[in-house]
Amino acid sequence: MRIRSFVGALCGALALSALAVPAAQAEENPITFSSVAINGGEPLVVGTGTPKQFRVHYTVHHINQLYSSRATLYAGGLDTRSAQTRPVSEPSCQDLSATVARCVQTLAIDPKSLVDNGVAGTWHVYLQATDADHNVVGKGGLYPTKVLRASTMARTNADPEPVVKGKTLTITGKLAHADWTTHTYTGQAGKPVALQFRPDGGSYTTVKTVNTGSGGALKATVTANTTGAWRWYYAGDSAAVNGAIAVGDGVVVE
Repeated sequence: MRIRSFVGALCGALALSALAVPAAQAEENPITFSSVAINGGEPLVVGTGTPKQFRVHYTVHHINQLYSSRATLYAGGLDTRSAQTRPVSEPSCQDLSATVARCVQTLAIDPKSLVDNGVAGTWHVYLQATDADHNVVGKGGLYPTKVLRASTMARTNADPEPVVKGKTLTITGKLAHADWTTHTYTGQAGKPVALQFRPDGGSYTTVKTVNTGSGGALKATVTANTTGAWRWYYAGDSAAVNGAIAVGDGVVVE
């Protein structure tokens, strides 16, 4: 097997086509793609500071010798992209046979390039390849993945500690989401968050669900019955926002 890195290939015929959809090929398509894997199948969770790096793996089937290839992830429509990734490395391809290559490319989403929370959600990979016969083929819109805004949860605080059995325990916390408009983490009211309890030697289970207040603040009262730990759990919004789990706070019940 042979591994090739397409260094400088984007300066050739591939670069000339940019991300435009190429003209239809005659009769038999000389280049096709399959087995696309984005970030190992996991959603891409993007915060407000460090760029999110990830890999795209894909297979290229080619009739003529493969000259170059690349992958790009974009939001919006193919002709109306509202955001897209930048390459971190040149694509690298391993020949599986004379007509099949398995390729990988590392890409990154820079939060500073995102100016609207509305771009969270489904993004698509655009794949492109050029062969030695100057055929340029691109394919987009068929390979989706989720790009989600990151969430943070302040450490759970239970008060008082220790607490007398049967007395009231007040538990607080705070939920915040990455805001791609201000590039800060901000809280939002009305988000459902589960309050969970784990007795010593047991597992966490949900006691009640509380909606966040102003600025993402969380507060709940419970009756103290058993020694254990309390925490907040936010399941997230699978369409746009990632979930988060707060560090628990252990409470001794006397």
